[in-house]
This record gives sequence, C-alpha cells and structure tokens, in this order.
Amino acid sequence: MEDEISLRDLYLMLKRQSRWILAVTLLVTVAVFAVSSLWPPTYESEAVAQALVLNQDRTELDFPAAAYVFRTLPAAPALGVGFSKQIETNGPYVARVIGDATVEVKARFDDKKNLLTISVRGGDAAEVRQFARDLLGAFDDYVKDRVFQSAGANLAGALAQSRLELGSVRSQIQELETALDQAPRVSAGTDVQIALESDEVPPNVARAGNPAQAYLGLQLAKQQARLASLNAEIASLEALAGDPARLRRLSEQVAQVGVLSPPALPEEPVAPRVLLNTSLAAVLTLLLAVFLAFLREAVTAEPAVSAAPAPASRLEPDEAAATPK
Repeated sequence: MEDEISLRDLYLMLKRQSRWILAVTLLVTVAVFAVSSLWPPTYESEAVAQALVLNQDRTELDFPAAAYVFRTLPAAPALGVGFSKQIETNGPYVARVIGDATVEVKARFDDKKNLLTISVRGGDAAEVRQFARDLLGAFDDYVKDRVFQSAGANLAGALAQSRLELGSVRSQIQELETALDQAPRVSAGTDVQIALESDEVPPNVARAGNPAQAYLGLQLAKQQARLASLNAEIASLEALAGDPARLRRLSEQVAQVGVLSPPALPEEPVAPRVLLNTSLAAVLTLLLAVFLAFLREAVTAEPAVSAAPAPASRLEPDEAAATPK
C-alpha cells in the first residue's frame, strides 16, 4: 500500500510546484494578451438579400407566345444558389468587384427561406461595407443576366415553334383548298339536313345547301385566321429578337433583388477577441502546467528511489559465519 497516493500527497506536490505552475500560466497569458492586443483588427459587414422572379402572364407583348417567353424562367432559389457558388469559386461577377483586395467574402444560402447572406471581412470598416454593397449590386446583375439569357432562349424556342406551326397551317390550308375544289356541287335535302343536326353538326353547316362545301369553307376560314395570327406573332417575335435592349428591359421587370438587411458600418471588430483569447489561454495553460508539474515530480522522484540503500542483513558477518548450517 506504500505506492498509493493520497490527497495530501497531491496537495503537497502542487504546493511544491505552485510557483512554477503560476509562472508558466502567467507568462503564457500575458504573451497571448499582448499578441491579441497588437494584432490588427478585423471588421465584418453583412447583408441579406433575396432573388425574386415575378412570372407574369401579361407583358407588353400581346400574343400567346409572350406568356411562354416570360413565364418559363429560372427559379429564385436556383439564382441564390448560383450566386453563392460565384462567391465560393470567386466567379467573374465577384472577381470584378473584389479584384486584388485583401478581404474575405463568404456566402450562406437558406433554401427554405430563399435568403442569401453575404459577409465581408477586412481590416477597414468602411471598405468592407462598400464591398458588401458592391456585391449586392453584383447579385442584382447576376439575377438579371440569368433571366435575360433564359428569356432569350425561350424567345428562340417560341420563334422556332411558331414557324413550325406556320408551315403546318399552310399545308392544311392547301389541303382544304384542294378538297373544296373537289367537293361535289350538289344540294342536300331536308332529310340530310335533319340527320346532320341530329349528329350535332353546327347548324350553319347542317342547314347549308351544300354541307360539305360549307364545312370545308368554315375550316378553311379558321386556318386562314390562324395563319394571319401566326404571321403577326412571328413578326412580333422577330422584332423582339432583333431588339435585345427591349428584351433586356422586359426581363428586368420580372427579375429583382430585394435587400432585407443592408450592410451596416461595423463599429467593433470581430477579431481578435482579446478577452476571450486571454481567458482561454489562461485556462488551457493552467491545465497544461498542472500536468507538466506532475510529470516533473515523477521524473525527479525516480533517481531518489533508484539510489536508496539496500536493507542491511540482521546478522553481522561474523555471526553469520558462526551459524551452523
């Protein structure tokens, strides 16, 4: 039981090493305090923004394809994620704002709330706020550019679809004109007219003198009206495709960036945290110093134990020789 260490032994050991423990702790704490106090301050400015894409059914264009051009647009959360990737990879929209400045830019996107948080850290309070403002402008440019590109792609698709439909309508008109020329020139009797009405044929066709010609003429008129509508639609689409400035203006009407929290001028630096750093240094150094104190005691005690004299024999040498075996 001689190897057991009691609380008294621990207390005596700490008492013997107390000066060394306090000296190490004080030295490291003062050093951390001095370094933290002399370290250049770091300021942070933060802004919260939200991309908004207003899918509108009505625009300046009064034809059905306009709804397709300005409704099938990128989703707002996708635009927020895209710009956060621009910040992470220092993309072109961010690079032209930051340039070679020694600032740290971070982005955090909340997909549930569709909120993009942009934070800028640097050594000058006014500078980080200005960079945060400029990044909000870059975010606005990014959103409008993406919507403009998507609207341009939709416009090209609508134009191709309208031209394809125009060719189909022209073919149908030719077929109807041929069928109308080949339709028999006979008059329908009363029985035929009654039978056609019973089959839910439109009255203006069923009661016509020649129902076949009346039906073909009605279909031909519908296709000719559709042809005129498509020609007007294609002309409007081509005019819009040839006027990028107008398409840009229409795109910017549906693409917006709402600033929920503008960047503020930081009053206090976020780093270094002198009191926090000093407190942590004091606690951690004290624990390490106590551990090293135990180690010092163990190292200094080993030589003393190894140098201890061996226990003497109870018998003198002469007595041991006289003892009968």
